[in-house]
Amino acid sequence: MFKRFAAPLAALLAISLSTAEAGSASVSTTAAAELHLQGAGLSRLVLAEALAAYAENSDRIANQRYIGVIDYSRHSSEPRFWLYDMETGETDVLLVAHGRNSDPSHSGVPTTFSNEPGSRMTSLGAYVTAETYHGKHGYSLRLDGLSDSNSRARERAIVIHGADYVARGRHLGRSWGCPALERGVSEEVIDKIKDGAFLYIHGTASQA
Repeated sequence: MFKRFAAPLAALLAISLSTAEAGSASVSTTAAAELHLQGAGLSRLVLAEALAAYAENSDRIANQRYIGVIDYSRHSSEPRFWLYDMETGETDVLLVAHGRNSDPSHSGVPTTFSNEPGSRMTSLGAYVTAETYHGKHGYSLRLDGLSDSNSRARERAIVIHGADYVARGRHLGRSWGCPALERGVSEEVIDKIKDGAFLYIHGTASQA
């Protein structure tokens, strides 16, 4: 249901975070870092972007065990949500949906993003996870935006939840802006990252 990579990621993140805190736009180029990034499939530039945002918002992060990064420049049929466990060094890579109106042609890659209520689009930027609740999509996790590009996330009810339209081997369905996960993994992921974990959402194209 997801890909798991066992690697010394905690060490990589410690190196990369210190680099980001120093104001660099690049990730460490040590051999270990290069090997891990190739194995886990996350772009070095996206990781550097995420870690810079992590450093900028470190005072808001209560759950420091996990870091999540979503790369919406990838197709929805590919796992594109990287979840890093700082304690074990394991990385899970998960399927995740994007907003319906971020991809009106249903191509599988979102190209337009928005922070506006009613837009049914994905919002980019840094988030911190908040409280869980049971709603129309079942067990769900509220998100608070930390960037200008997602500052209305709570108002828009942008949450992490499970969805039947997120399933391996198919063209994924689209949400109303939420990073929806496979139902088989959503509860486990929510329980890991609830109450103050960092999530960064990357995408390429225009901001509506």
